[in-house]
Amino acid sequence: MRKDFSLQQRITATPWSGKETTEFRGPLLKDILARNNIAGARELEIRAYNDFMARISAAAIEDYSPILAIEQRCTEDDRNQSLCEPNQTFRSLSIDDGGPFYLVWPLTDLPASYVPGRNSIWVWFVVKVRPI
Repeated sequence: MRKDFSLQQRITATPWSGKETTEFRGPLLKDILARNNIAGARELEIRAYNDFMARISAAAIEDYSPILAIEQRCTEDDRNQSLCEPNQTFRSLSIDDGGPFYLVWPLTDLPASYVPGRNSIWVWFVVKVRPI
C-alpha cells in the first residue's frame, strides 16, 4: 500500500483514548475509493474482521478526510517493548492497535453529534470497503 498511495498523518485522540493522542499514518480513504472506481458511491459499507459493519456517507468522507491507518508513531514505551528500533519513527499497527487497517477520523473536527453516537465510524481491522 505504501508504494501505491501517499501516506497522510493524523494526530488525534480516539473515542476510547480520552485526551491521549496518537499519530497515525495511512492513505486517505477517498484516495483508495478513487483508485478502485467507487468514489461516486453515496454511501459505503466498511466491514471489520469480526463482521462489525459501519455505514458511512460519502459526504462524511469528503468533509472529514479519514485515513485508513496502517502505522502509528513509535513511542518510548514501544521502544522499551522492542516494538520499534531506536531510530524507527513509525511502526505497523498490530491487532491490539486496531490494525492492520484502522479507519481513523480527526476526532476534534467531528461535529458533537458524531460523538459518541457515531463512534461506529471508527472501524478497526478493516477487511472490506464496498459501495451500498
